[in-house]
Amino acid sequence: MARARRKAAPPPTVSRSALLVGGSDAEFRRLIHDLIAYGHRLDACRDAFAAIVGLSGVQYEILMLASRADGLSIGEVAGRLHRSGAFITIEANKLAAAGVLEKASDPADGRRVLLRKTRKGRQLLERLAPYQVRINDVLFERLDARRFRQLRALARDLVSSGDRAVAMLDFLLHEAQAA
Repeated sequence: MARARRKAAPPPTVSRSALLVGGSDAEFRRLIHDLIAYGHRLDACRDAFAAIVGLSGVQYEILMLASRADGLSIGEVAGRLHRSGAFITIEANKLAAAGVLEKASDPADGRRVLLRKTRKGRQLLERLAPYQVRINDVLFERLDARRFRQLRALARDLVSSGDRAVAMLDFLLHEAQAA
């Protein structure tokens, strides 16, 4: 009777001791999978909110950002959504054509275009708000005020680290393709 072979553990995917538990990256891998799964849930909620008011997911995100400010530039929206300015311009043009946003020159700098919600945009948001309240309360039901503050700070830090990691990944992709 053949003996069962013991599988060799895959190589670790992190080296920082803070991310290793007992020398293993298993808990780190679980965290990554949980974050990805939660991200998929957030995407599904965003897409459903968008569908309720007849928008795409990214158009919903643009409207949500513009609705919370008295005019945001294309560059500010692109930066907050981590998308290119050209992509945001295309989507903002669609929202303007639909009457959801208006585009206006920045009085302080005529070269900049500011996005503002229109009356129609406000009406879409008012229609959507009861759905958002119910879903967001469930999405974040595990957070008290302290944990909410901590999560906001962690998320901000992780997004910043993620930006740096993606920039490094671009370099490593070129390096790997050259090898």
